[in-house]
Amino acid sequence: MSDSVNSMSKKQSGSLLSSLSLLIAFVVVILLFADYVLQPDRFPVSRISFIGEFRHVEKSALQQNVSPYIGGNFFAIDLQGLESALREIPWVADVSVSRRWPDSLQVSVKEERLIASWNKALWVTSEAAIVSIPNLKIRNLPRWSGPDGTQTLVQLRHHQFANLLSDAGMKLKQLTYSQRGAWQLIAENDERNEQVNIRLGRRDMEERLFRFTRAYGQTLGKLDQRLISVDLRYPNGFAVKWGRTEEGVNS
Repeated sequence: MSDSVNSMSKKQSGSLLSSLSLLIAFVVVILLFADYVLQPDRFPVSRISFIGEFRHVEKSALQQNVSPYIGGNFFAIDLQGLESALREIPWVADVSVSRRWPDSLQVSVKEERLIASWNKALWVTSEAAIVSIPNLKIRNLPRWSGPDGTQTLVQLRHHQFANLLSDAGMKLKQLTYSQRGAWQLIAENDERNEQVNIRLGRRDMEERLFRFTRAYGQTLGKLDQRLISVDLRYPNGFAVKWGRTEEGVNS
């Protein structure tokens, strides 16, 4: 019985040593393979391609930042470090770099997209970030104004107000949010060559604007006179100004 137990114990020990030897051999092979493929002079990167809409980002700036990586080892390149360097380039909102076997890198670039001017000298991006771009001039973007840190709220209100105005054939061109929390708009009707200053106030903004757009679509926008301004800060109506003539309109 004792000889049988000893024999089984020896077999288990031999099996364990054999498995351990195989594991060590496997690890050694992996390390040797990794050492081989990560040698700087092997598998060099020879091509880098760029994907994106390059309206403002200078390709020369991108190429300058990636040039140190050309010729580097395909497997050892620090992709995160390269992405961080590329994000520092003006107008780059985000970037991702991926390997393309056997010798290429693909750089996907997302540009900053400006959606409005902010307080005359600054700009708002699609991510509601405020950026300063000196000497930049872009037409046909809406103009927003408001206290510091309110651009997200202004962006939300612009979307709401613009939808209501579009139902009446008008475009929202300017939106101002005051320190006291009051809203003021400038809307345009290109067909009538009309620009209207709209005072919404601080309460019931959507209800007030809906009341105006309904009246504009039914009557005000069909009159021969050119509408100049509208004051919607009334509980049951609003005041309009035609040239130098001002009159009250009840809802």
